[in-house]
Amino acid sequence: MTDTEQKFRQMTTCSPARLVVCHSLPTILAAILPSVAAMADAFFMARLGTDACGAVGICFPIVAAIQTIGFVFGTGAGSLLSRALGARKQQKAYSIATGALITSLLISFVFSVVCLLLREPLLHLLGAGDDALLPLARTYAVCLLYSAPLMCAAFVLSNLLRAEGHTVWAMFGLGFGNLTSVLSAPLLIFRQKLGVLGAGLSFPIGYGAAVLILIFPYLFRKSTVFLLSSFQIRGVIEILKNGLPSLFRQGLTAVAVLLLNRAARPYGDAALAALALTSRLFLFLYAFLLGIGQGSAPIAGYNYGNGDRARTRAIYCISLVFACSLAFLLAIPTALFAPFWIGKFRSDPNVIAYGVPLLRALCAVFPLHGVIAVTNISLQGLGKPISASLVAAARQGFLFLPLIFLLPRRFGITGLVLTQPIADLLTFFFTVPFALLLLRELKKAHRNGSE
Repeated sequence: MTDTEQKFRQMTTCSPARLVVCHSLPTILAAILPSVAAMADAFFMARLGTDACGAVGICFPIVAAIQTIGFVFGTGAGSLLSRALGARKQQKAYSIATGALITSLLISFVFSVVCLLLREPLLHLLGAGDDALLPLARTYAVCLLYSAPLMCAAFVLSNLLRAEGHTVWAMFGLGFGNLTSVLSAPLLIFRQKLGVLGAGLSFPIGYGAAVLILIFPYLFRKSTVFLLSSFQIRGVIEILKNGLPSLFRQGLTAVAVLLLNRAARPYGDAALAALALTSRLFLFLYAFLLGIGQGSAPIAGYNYGNGDRARTRAIYCISLVFACSLAFLLAIPTALFAPFWIGKFRSDPNVIAYGVPLLRALCAVFPLHGVIAVTNISLQGLGKPISASLVAAARQGFLFLPLIFLLPRRFGITGLVLTQPIADLLTFFFTVPFALLLLRELKKAHRNGSE
């Protein structure tokens, strides 16, 4: 039996619960490692002062924008790839993988060049004034932009491997890269006395190491698909269509952080630093749910492509229960010990004063993200880009934008604290009908198939 046939049989016959757990655990680890690296980066930067910590927060939209390119092509191709493999369309799978990697590299390169040319107005737009934050943010941003093609390649390759069912290898590649980044950062920042430049340089070092590991299965034919096959523009358009939810999910995150930074700017550098720290802590928690969604989506895609709607429905339901339960367990200690977590990064009392209510407000609605994240990723993985895009656009888009313009102006810092939790609550109610429609569709398709 070939490796491809063995993987197909595993994905379509093993227990759904076992598959979800076995594929989610390494994917959770792969998802939290970038967050751990980001938190380590924030920890080191906080040791350089509140201004340096604020500079990291100012540059976060740039990171989110680069991730958007990688995830649009990575998750868009992954959705198509798992369904193509489930339907045993090998040549289509090869074309999808090649098109995603090459196009993402080209677009990330163009993005970097444009942003480097416009870096001064870009940083002013992101919230950096002409004070001490600007030169620090400029140094950090330049390093991020030079790293963009490597970051996108790492995200695309890891998503392709995950879509094939090689979740452990995808986790190992990202894990090795992030570990390299975390270990190199303090050496460059403190040992070599490079400060913010050292933190920025850890990005190309870490993601360069990740790409070397992730490309290995393709170079030595250990993967299910082959890269560098022929591909068509039509296939790239299909990838973009399926990756559209990631554009809203990641791209609007960059917009949301930009607007939050600008709303927090009147309260000083301490508020900006608190916002940067709480954002990283929240993303660390959210990575657990993202890992469950990304781990279960290829399994659902395999079975959906194979025509087995009953298994697809079971996988989705198990993922929902798993994600909501884990979210509840993570939210409680994070909220209870919020001063401890914030203080671990920055002992400045003003940063703690701003950060604690922000973090606790996010934790209050965090269990709802189990439904939001899994439903959003499942809709995308099953080839429903319009529904997935609407859910993705809700949280940081049409539900968030009116709140960020109204609440801080009307209620000051309290309005700033409540903006994101209220948007999350509204997104949950917006997502529930999509979840029920998906369950109903899969149940109806299974019943019709049985008849």
